[in-house]
Amino acid sequence: MRIIHVYDGHERVFLGEGSVPSVVYQIAKYTAEKGHDVTVLERKWEDLDYKEEINGIKFERFDLKICSNVSNKEIVYEQIKKPSGALRLIMDRVLFAVKANNYLKKNDFDIVHVHLPFAANVLINLNRKIREKMVYTAHIGEEKKRFKLNSGKEMPLLLRFFSPDMYLMKRVRKSVVLNEPLKEKLIEKGIEEGKLEVIPNGVNVDDFNLSKEKIEIVKEKYGLNETTVMFSGTVTPRKGVEYLVKAAEILRDVLFLIVGNTNLDREYANKVMEYAKQRNLKVRFTGFVPYEDLKALYSACDIFVLPSFGEGDPIALKEALASGKPLIGTKVGGIPAQIKDGWNGFLVEPGNEKQLAEKIRYLIDNPEERERMGKNSRKLAREEFDWKKIARRYLKVYEEVAE
Repeated sequence: MRIIHVYDGHERVFLGEGSVPSVVYQIAKYTAEKGHDVTVLERKWEDLDYKEEINGIKFERFDLKICSNVSNKEIVYEQIKKPSGALRLIMDRVLFAVKANNYLKKNDFDIVHVHLPFAANVLINLNRKIREKMVYTAHIGEEKKRFKLNSGKEMPLLLRFFSPDMYLMKRVRKSVVLNEPLKEKLIEKGIEEGKLEVIPNGVNVDDFNLSKEKIEIVKEKYGLNETTVMFSGTVTPRKGVEYLVKAAEILRDVLFLIVGNTNLDREYANKVMEYAKQRNLKVRFTGFVPYEDLKALYSACDIFVLPSFGEGDPIALKEALASGKPLIGTKVGGIPAQIKDGWNGFLVEPGNEKQLAEKIRYLIDNPEERERMGKNSRKLAREEFDWKKIARRYLKVYEEVAE
């Protein structure tokens, strides 16, 4: 099959550039390994060629000159908070769709796989025939925003009147969602069940077989010389970071390592960091870290925690699974599919720092349980979430669409 991935996001499609572009890269890589002709269409990034081939994936890139050509510099939800930003975003996506449509007219593909709804919605109206070969993966964590479940001021203006995801899902051949609860919600909102498929994100388990030397180097680099609880993700209200910091206030003998971008919601991040500083808590914020460091940090920590209020199917949990760590997460979205309560970790209610602290304390005080749960985490990662198995599930969807 000839498969093209259309990605109009503000991050380069590559490992470590963000959860969604990493997922796109992995699907493309493993389907290419199966002998399929795979192309990724994205914007032209600074210092990268217009055409490139990496691990069997062909990359085609084009200039837009409306938004930044530096990966990860601009953030969509920040843009659409203001009318001027929303207008700029719309112009960017329309131009992307026009250029993508021109490319697709000149090059025939069996499958057009889109991963964001903005340019894809323009594309299906520029070229209605493309709908029958289009697959959409909804990489959704903020369901209230994306499906118009919010009506307050925190709801971005653009999304108060129109759900790009719902519009797209009703018109393409197949939509992939990351967990069963989301599928059920979409059916309730009018999406045909036959148009939906549940496929979680994957992980390359072997990437997390790190040497003791690499782990020790990263421990020294980040000053991890004591029991460490780690979080990885953007420091935003949805991720529940403030409640992990409040758990640190209860557990003052434990180091809490907060790994991830603090620029997505700077006001919130500053508030949480100031809270930790004023109370002299053992909480360390690293900001964005290189992907090689991140992989080693999973192995360097003792417990991994994800206290989110909403998640699709978090990559961070998959990576912690593959690293053989006991996990603590909230009972939301795709988290319960990765944490079997009492088997490889614990599930808690979102926004409850006392529950978080209680489960963390239990794992700290019971090293044999940490070891048992960590082994179970790695077993789950290999048996259910290895990218080779996830890619095969995508290929079945592609084959159905291409018939």
